[in-house]
Amino acid sequence: TDAITDDSIDDHDAQGIIYTFTAGATITPFSPVYLHTDFEVREADSSAIATMPCIGVSINTSDVTDGNPVEVMLMGLIRDETFSAFTAGDVLYVAETVGTLTGAVATAANAENEVVQVVGHAIGAQLIFVQPCLTTLEHGA
Repeated sequence: TDAITDDSIDDHDAQGIIYTFTAGATITPFSPVYLHTDFEVREADSSAIATMPCIGVSINTSDVTDGNPVEVMLMGLIRDETFSAFTAGDVLYVAETVGTLTGAVATAANAENEVVQVVGHAIGAQLIFVQPCLTTLEHGA
């Protein structure tokens, strides 16, 4: 097999385990998503346990609206040239901003009732390895 590098796959490409779900609200490109009680996916954010845990990262390159199919990477590689805030080796978390990943645990969750969840790792600035850990930590009082 070839070595994995930041340019191992093309921009807006994904390789791995991908399932198709129904969007329960608008899903923006490359968003961490959670499975809502209505069996549809919505964008995750670490501000409350109700919008967690993240089960994967959407691989759509444009918005997917409510009721439409959306592909979700459950485990594998995603490359997007708009990923610029990551450094190779960063642990990736669900951020407090809805539908966003962060490489800094301080911006993932740092206040009461916020949730920390590891979603994957940055291979480089534009390539991420998605492998959500379904164990979450909720900040107490």
